[in-house]
Amino acid sequence: MTTIKIDTTKRGFAAMWESGGGMTSGGSAQIITGRNGEARRPIYMPRGGHLCCGNHALVGVADGFYIVSASVRRGSRDSASIRRIVSTSVKDVDGASWQATAEVEEVNTFSRGEWDKPLEEKFSKAVEAAFQKASSYHCRSTYYIDYSDKPELGDAEKARRAAEQARQDAERAAFRQAKADAEAKAKAEAEVASKAAKEAGLGARLDAVNIRLAALERELVGQGEASFKWGWQSQLYSEQAVAGVERQVATIEAQKAEQERKRRERETFQPKFEAFVPRATALGLTLEFTDDSARLEEDGYGQPYSEEGVAKFVADLDRRERESAEAKVKAMAEALYQERKTEAAALELPTDIRIWCRRGGRTNAGDGWVIGADGQDRGNTAWYNPRLRYGHEGDKIWEQVLPGEVVLKWSKGCSAAEHEFEVVYLPPEGITEAQLERILEIQEELEREWEGVRGLASGILSPSVGRGWGLCKKTEPTTSSSGGTLALADLQARFANRHNKM
Repeated sequence: MTTIKIDTTKRGFAAMWESGGGMTSGGSAQIITGRNGEARRPIYMPRGGHLCCGNHALVGVADGFYIVSASVRRGSRDSASIRRIVSTSVKDVDGASWQATAEVEEVNTFSRGEWDKPLEEKFSKAVEAAFQKASSYHCRSTYYIDYSDKPELGDAEKARRAAEQARQDAERAAFRQAKADAEAKAKAEAEVASKAAKEAGLGARLDAVNIRLAALERELVGQGEASFKWGWQSQLYSEQAVAGVERQVATIEAQKAEQERKRRERETFQPKFEAFVPRATALGLTLEFTDDSARLEEDGYGQPYSEEGVAKFVADLDRRERESAEAKVKAMAEALYQERKTEAAALELPTDIRIWCRRGGRTNAGDGWVIGADGQDRGNTAWYNPRLRYGHEGDKIWEQVLPGEVVLKWSKGCSAAEHEFEVVYLPPEGITEAQLERILEIQEELEREWEGVRGLASGILSPSVGRGWGLCKKTEPTTSSSGGTLALADLQARFANRHNKM
């Protein structure tokens, strides 16, 4: 047994709605039948308003009536149920409205394409109507209603109904009168208690509140004999009401004190922030001031008027100036790079240099360097990595070799394998002393990195770097065939000749 809420007619008779309809992918519907599954005559049928899949007919219900519910999903019958109304209960709430419930029990249910027990023949038409209504897209009409002419009532029946209505009207009038009398009595008692509470000290407390409100230049509390008014609401004198007014006044005082504190802080610290206006303007920013903070126009937050706020603002401004300077340097470097790139293209220097780089393991290792005439490495302009999960390896790409740069490549198959060095490009004018020093640093770095490393399977020690790219010696000076030491100029000339032969 289940209790459900139902509707009522204007005169308080139990009633339920035929309702529902279909939507894009499914729908549901509710049908009301009589004790024998027959359609019932409606009490009311709305002709306007929201009818789409809404309420379409209000039907009176009584003990023994049935509620047929059905739902469809994507064109197929999904579920259904038949419930019998065991009893109804209607309660007069306040002489003007009703509350109604019904006790129902389940008779049949439909799911997975079949009923839980054989369906009685008297329900077949109602069930079919419920499924059709649930399938009707944006349904706005009734599907199971008795539209036959209403039979003429005899004089005795008319008299009985009139007497019943008169009785109900008298009962509701008495109910409303009793309620009004009780409310009037309670109001009178409350006013008496309110007057006594005012005389007991609540009136004096409100007088004190008015003194505070006058100092705040706010509306005063108006005191009457049995009630007081502050704002739009009149209240009886009570501890709770007066305490509430006192709390609100205290809140107003605290807010005014906070506003005064903020005003003083702003007067003290705003000039300190204004001193930074020229620096902000130089960055193309505008300094804005609010009641409690100063902020740059592009920021969603501000710094409070305090020493800490000023310090944070200065730190932020310093950071912006550094970033601006770095951006200018970067822009100048990019412009210089583009200029040198154009020059290199005119000289037909190598382009699209790609060198494998992997420094995190002991197999398939490799790296590449492009070193300028000043001995500084120039980073790769792009990176190609087909295996994104291994972000530490891939092809370093230099789109253009610039004048005076030397390009070097190193690789090593495994720990026991020899180091492989390749000079990818050597400038025609030879290499500078700064480049030689950087090359020596790289060779020593590789020597340290692989020193003492053994092959995993063979156990063979990693070979030494040796002379590396052969551009400079690690320890002893390079000597000529005559026994003398080769000067830097001799080295440059030698590798320039090598390049020309290439």
